[in-house]
Parts: sequence; structure tokens; C-alpha cells
Amino acid sequence: MGSLGDGGFGGAVPYPGVPPVFEDRTPDACVVVPGIMGSVLEDAATGRPLWGVDLGMLTGASAGGGLFGALRADESERAADADTFRRAPLTRVRATGLLAKPWWLPVLEGLDPYSEAVKALREVTLAPEAVAPFPYDWRLAVAYNGAVLARAARAHLTGWRERVAARPEWRAAGGRQPRLLFAAHSMGGLVVRAALEQDPELAADTRAVVTVGTPFLGSVKSVLTLNLLHAGAKPARLLRQVQAMAATLPGVHDLLPDYRCLDRGLDVDRLTPSDVARLGGDEHLAARSLDEHTRRWEHPFAMPGHRAIVGEAQPTVQTLDEQQYAGHAVAVGRHHSFDAGEDGDLVRDPATGIPARRDSRGDGTVHTPSAQAGGTEARTYVFGQHGTLMRHDDVLRQLRNIALERPQGPRLSGTSAGPGLETPQLGGTFGQPLTLHATGLDTPARGSLTVRSATTGRMGHPLTLRRDPDRTDGALAARFTADAPDLYRVTLDVEDHVPITQLVLVSPPDA
Repeated sequence: MGSLGDGGFGGAVPYPGVPPVFEDRTPDACVVVPGIMGSVLEDAATGRPLWGVDLGMLTGASAGGGLFGALRADESERAADADTFRRAPLTRVRATGLLAKPWWLPVLEGLDPYSEAVKALREVTLAPEAVAPFPYDWRLAVAYNGAVLARAARAHLTGWRERVAARPEWRAAGGRQPRLLFAAHSMGGLVVRAALEQDPELAADTRAVVTVGTPFLGSVKSVLTLNLLHAGAKPARLLRQVQAMAATLPGVHDLLPDYRCLDRGLDVDRLTPSDVARLGGDEHLAARSLDEHTRRWEHPFAMPGHRAIVGEAQPTVQTLDEQQYAGHAVAVGRHHSFDAGEDGDLVRDPATGIPARRDSRGDGTVHTPSAQAGGTEARTYVFGQHGTLMRHDDVLRQLRNIALERPQGPRLSGTSAGPGLETPQLGGTFGQPLTLHATGLDTPARGSLTVRSATTGRMGHPLTLRRDPDRTDGALAARFTADAPDLYRVTLDVEDHVPITQLVLVSPPDA
């Protein structure tokens, strides 16, 4: 056998210079898919911004009615499905980009921009153009947006493969044909699943799908959003506008919970279309969504290379208690869920027959079991609020690692007994103090709570955490009074953990 000097290794000629060392980058194409509320929308005919541009539509004393009205789905938008896009795509509203500034809605609460996630992936790809944001009209059905994504992802992958093929140094660094990686937040994970299910060839060209806080079993908050007209809730004008809009949107109805979530005391029921209609939603849209849940349960689809990042330890509404107020059905969120045995029956207390309740917690919007697809996907867990997960340092690190195909690490933040943040889900009113809660801390000395304006960066007054005597879970509370109507970022700093943040809107008193 020849030596290195004799042209060893199969007769290869010795390399005369210094061997190149390539940067640790992936040759794959990446697509970032936001969640509900996460795309900027505009009127396609006039170019008028409808969503994600001007916070005045939320904070202004008289603004917003016309804009929320324009966001209501018309008859064709309510009926649109995947075949609609393939035959005649809708054109009234256009998605122009990912959310570029913090945003907020009652019940759904705060949502951070996706710029950090896009940046994190661009740091580990061969060129920034390998990462494509996918803005979409989140008002529409998941099936419709899945068809839009399938076409856009195929075009992005084809274009990126052509670019890589034209660069010899990229081919050497990559060593294989580029494939797709999807990074999806919240409802975006459902859109990715729909796209891959509709297009098997696209699924075959997909290396990995990362879902962050995706409600595979739905979220009770969708029902609470449809039921915003309960008496006494403030700010009344904003709540009326949001409820009237949400009741027309297929996208909101596609987030309805599929699991048993309607607490009847001695029993727990799944939602029916008539339940949803009674609680403020659209019966037809609910029926279509719940039928789709049933189809997926009977015919599950596993996304290729699926990794689910699941938020944990945050106080999270998991089930509903229906009450009557002034002749109207009012949905009250409860921070507990129920277990079912292998036979599908509820687990009950053997002494009383009452269904056993437990607090599964979650990310503040999606309770932990719902953020798991239920298949063989790999899961990691992180302490963080739903709307701010895509800028969470641990999530960004995980996105980079998965893009580079590094082995997946252990749980990001230990067990579920960790720090949590709880803010008023309906926001606050200027002139009235907000009560903020920190959970999972044994002493106030372990954490600090700060508030600053999310629009100007202005810091609020220092807050003091104290034990809340009205809470049975040992939560700590602090009171915050805003000095102006604005969108505020609340941050809980805890030793040995990445800070947990949430956004909360303070409205004018006459909003």
C-alpha cells in the first residue's frame, strides 16, 4: 500500500497547501413561519395598513373600529380552503412581511417580532438569502395557508438549490443537496403540517420541522377570544371590536381545542359547534375545524424530523367553565386539565367519582400536552411565555443547533417546577394599577420584576414582589401603575434562568 508521500489514500495526490476549513453552516434552505397575528397585513387595493404597523389602532381612544372591521372575513374568505388557493387565490388582503414590532391583543396577549429568529438562522446558513420569511393572512383557514406555503416553500427551495449549484465553494462546504428546514411558531406549525400533508414531494425534501408553542390540540384562549363580550370587561370598545372580528375568522376557529375542555362538574365534554356558537363563535367555522381535528386524529400525519419546543411552568388556562350572566353564556378559563385512561375514560377520584383535575401549565397560551404532536417527535422544554418564545435565548440557540444538525440536547430548563410569569390577559386601563404575578419562586429574593415601554424603551418604576395572600399557589405579586397608555414589556429575572417576558397593553380610560 502506498504511503502519503506516494499518493496514498487510493492514489490521491497530496494536497500541496493548507486544507480549507469551512465555517459551521448548513447548506439547507430555511423558512420562518409566524403564528396568528404574526404577519403584517394590508388592503391589497389601496395599500392601507390593516395590521402590525400602527399601535394606535389598539391604544388610540377612538381609532381602530374601521381597521378591525376591514379585518373581518367576508363570505369568500370564510369559505376558502386549499382548493380555493389552487383555483383562484384570494386577493382582498395581502400579507407583506413578518411582524416587525411588538404587538398585543386581549386574551391572546403579547407577540414579539420574528427578527431575532430570522437573524439566528441566517447566522448558520451559507447566505442570508437561504432564510425566507413566510408572511401569510392568518385570518384564513390553516388549510388555505398550507397550500400557499407549499407553493412558496417549493419555489424557495428550487431557487436556493440553483444558487448553491452555481457556487463550487458552497457545494464543497455542504456536500449534499440542500433540503428544507421549517421554523414555525404557534399556528405556523399547523400551517407547516398542512403544507407537507398536502404536498408529499415537499415533505420528502424537508429535513426538519421545528415547532415552537404550536397548539396541536388547540388552545382554550381561542374560545375566550370569541367570548369577549362578557359583562364588565374592559376596555369595552376594544373587546367588542376584537370579538366581532374573531367571530368571522377561520384562523381563530382552527385553534379551537380538540380535547375535553368544557368542565361540567361531574363530567368533561369536548366542544361542539353549537357550544362554540353559544359562546360567541361561528357554528359553521367551528364544525369545519372540529371535523378536521377528528380527521387528523383518525389519520395522523407525522412531520419529517419534527422537533417540538414546548413552553412550560407558566400559568395557563386549560379548560372552561360555562356560566350564565344576564342571559348570555360566559366562558370562564380554568387553570386545570383532566386525564384520560388508556380506555379513553376520564380518571376519577375513586372516593367521590369527581374527575381528577391537575394543573398542566404551559406557555401561558398553549398548555403543555397541546404543544406536543403526540407522535415520535423530539421534545425540548423551556420556561417562557408563548408570544415571546421566538426571541427567547434558549429557543434561538436550539434553532441554530437544529439547523446545523447537531445532536439535540437535554431539556432546556430542567423540570416543570420552575419560574412563571402571569400578566392580566385583558390588559389594563390607564390610571388603574396592574397586578403582576411571579410563580414558582420560594422567596421574593430569588427574582426581580421590571416593566419598560415596548415602544420607547422607557423604564418604569421599580417593583417590589410580595407574597399574594389571595393565591393558594404561593405566587408573588407586584403592582404597576403606568404613566401613559402604551404597550409594556414585563420581565421576570430569576437566578440561573433566562429572563421570562410578556407584553401587556394599557389602554386609555375611555377606550
